[in-house]
Amino acid sequence: MEYLFRGASCGGAAQPGPPSWYQKLSKKETLENPGSVEELFRKVRETQPNCFDGAKVVLNKGLSNHFQMTHTIQLGNATPSYRLQSTYVGTQMHTPGEAYPVLLGDVDGQGNVNCNIIHQLTERLRCKFGAQFQAGSQNAMHQASADYRGTDFSCSLTLASPGLATGCGMIVANFLQAVSRRWAIGSELSYQCGSNVPRGHLAMVSLLGRYETERSVSSATIGATGIHLGHCLQCSDQLQIGVELETCLRSMASVATLSYMAEIAKGHVQFRASIDSNWCVCSALDKRFQQLPCTLQLTGCLQHKTGNMKVGLGLFIG
Repeated sequence: MEYLFRGASCGGAAQPGPPSWYQKLSKKETLENPGSVEELFRKVRETQPNCFDGAKVVLNKGLSNHFQMTHTIQLGNATPSYRLQSTYVGTQMHTPGEAYPVLLGDVDGQGNVNCNIIHQLTERLRCKFGAQFQAGSQNAMHQASADYRGTDFSCSLTLASPGLATGCGMIVANFLQAVSRRWAIGSELSYQCGSNVPRGHLAMVSLLGRYETERSVSSATIGATGIHLGHCLQCSDQLQIGVELETCLRSMASVATLSYMAEIAKGHVQFRASIDSNWCVCSALDKRFQQLPCTLQLTGCLQHKTGNMKVGLGLFIG
């Protein structure tokens, strides 16, 4: 059909070229990487406040360009806790702004230890390994995962506490494909086996989807056990609104959450608030001091049905 639109000389005048709609069809649409499945509901969760009870002080101290220490002290109605975390960032860089390997380790006052290793083997393949050791327990929880990011797709494989001798563990595999500039669809398969699993084996398949525009992101996960929906709208440069719905098909229970995040750039203030269908109201205010390397955080959470209330005051230094 292309020869029909070619310009040809006829009586000294050239015929017009192909119309605009044909030029658009002839151009191949370039697709970008849709990101990982873990990032499907990241935009919605960013608008929701993270509340805590009591007082918290977090001190970040950089010992070098690659090593950093973090001290966290929290006082509240529960037992006072202290946590020491160390972070090491290597010198290998595959993409700008990201250096690997990354070593994370933390220990609390009760002797519980968590450690994580993240390494970018190639420009597209990244591996993670994590382990958790509890004081007084001989069983250690460990998890390994591999993420591969293609040109227009991403996939990952996760092994959680695999035991070849005991025949227990969990495997999660997911795949996300960009079908257009706005649409991305995929699926997730989880398989679990062990003595505490009904009939010894359990497998579940879920469908994933995301629709993204310049100012909004909509995500959905539909499986045999539940439905998870989320939508985030960028109303302006200072205001974002998020809506999230989680439904459990086994218990036939649903929880809907409405949240928003507002930023005041001149005052270096960020405010987040949310309310759900259980009449739980939460809010968090972050004030960053420009002249001092610290951030003040005020949080509050009120459960209207039970009357329980949590108020937190945090100071982040460094």
